[in-house]
Amino acid sequence: MKRTLVKIFAGYILFNLLLAAVFISAGGWQMLKKPKIPPTASEPTLQSDLAFFHDIVLANEKDITPEQAARFSSIIDTAPTPTSEDELTLTALRALAVFDNAHTTVLTTRMYRLPLRFHWTADGLIVVKSRPEYPHLLGQRVLSLGGKAPEAMLEDTAKLTGGGTPGWQRYRSQFLFSAPSALAFLGAEAELQSTEIRTVDTQGNEASIELAADENTMPGDPFWDFRNIFPDDEHFNTEGWVSLLHRDQELPLYLQETEKLHILRKVPGRDAVYVRMNASFADKSESLDQFEQRITNLVDAEQPNNIIVDFRYNRGGDYTKVLPIVRTLSDAVPPEGRLYLLVGPNTFSAGIIAASQFKRFLPDRLTVVGSEVGDELRFRAEGFYPTLPNSGIQLYLTKAWTDLADGCGWFDDCWPPNKLFLEEIGSFGVDLPVENTWDAYLNREDLVMQAALDDIP
Repeated sequence: MKRTLVKIFAGYILFNLLLAAVFISAGGWQMLKKPKIPPTASEPTLQSDLAFFHDIVLANEKDITPEQAARFSSIIDTAPTPTSEDELTLTALRALAVFDNAHTTVLTTRMYRLPLRFHWTADGLIVVKSRPEYPHLLGQRVLSLGGKAPEAMLEDTAKLTGGGTPGWQRYRSQFLFSAPSALAFLGAEAELQSTEIRTVDTQGNEASIELAADENTMPGDPFWDFRNIFPDDEHFNTEGWVSLLHRDQELPLYLQETEKLHILRKVPGRDAVYVRMNASFADKSESLDQFEQRITNLVDAEQPNNIIVDFRYNRGGDYTKVLPIVRTLSDAVPPEGRLYLLVGPNTFSAGIIAASQFKRFLPDRLTVVGSEVGDELRFRAEGFYPTLPNSGIQLYLTKAWTDLADGCGWFDDCWPPNKLFLEEIGSFGVDLPVENTWDAYLNREDLVMQAALDDIP
């Protein structure tokens, strides 16, 4: 009996050692490794924040090359002593951009900003939100900011945003163009007290106005700044501002009930159902399991030939929580039906991962509609979120790879769950390229959705 117990115990130890070896061989140490936190100043200042920023990034950001590390340090060493959160944010954006990774960025930006918010359409940058003093600028297209056309500054925005696709960099420019210090860095004649904005309305009438930045720094978040386009949105300290569109108007589905991350609708007369997911995590009022059950119930009741999935503003989260819904939606498409997947530059991070797996499950019955997603198929993510002690500015640093193009080998540097849950897809192109125009946004139309509907037999 005693010998049997010894054998059982030895077998148990051996089994656990084997599991540990498998876990470590798959890169499991990445999940266990704790971040390295440098010492903080006893009395933090903006200058000590900059030093802390330098040390914590170099200690934790994954796969920095010696050349990138040198450029990063040079930017910080030659930057002026920051006198405001705005200057600190700008220096941090410049320094992190050298790593050429869209996730690696300033997560909570704090900059002096103009009293306008912008949105790129297919044919130009338009004003979608403003302080109450400037409602006449809503809906106008921007011709220049500080004497430079926004289109002329796009190429240089990568110096502040780092990696991602051109679509992501264009999206990120919407934030940068509202900050005079960023505009000045991009070559515009912009000051906090006076920046000239030239606009044109739909009738071709041009106008010019001098605008001053807000007296206090205003927040932003690269993964959520797109909410400025939503009707009556008041995020990021814009309470009381006025927007171009309003919730009591007749709106396209992608702009309806934007306080909810996820909505589900029948599409009358089109033999389809519509599923919108603006993140890869649960809404406050409904778990993902509950949302999946609602999808199943509607599909069972309607038996649609076509399913339209809107991931245009799926900014990411935890793809492992969303994959069951991806599988459920894929399984719901009948042999003669199709799934239409709407994507764009704000399809990002876990949103890209979840979107890619529709191609895995439906290689012959998937139509991708819209424009390029926000990042390449191989990217670094799995964030670590350090906060600078004095300013409270939060960063996003990365610690693991995702590779949707070629897939993850067992012994490579991918995030371990990716090796179990994901399959490579090779490429992820757009089958029906379409983008909403200035006129479409003004008139509350959705050309992307319409392209999907027009493709249904």
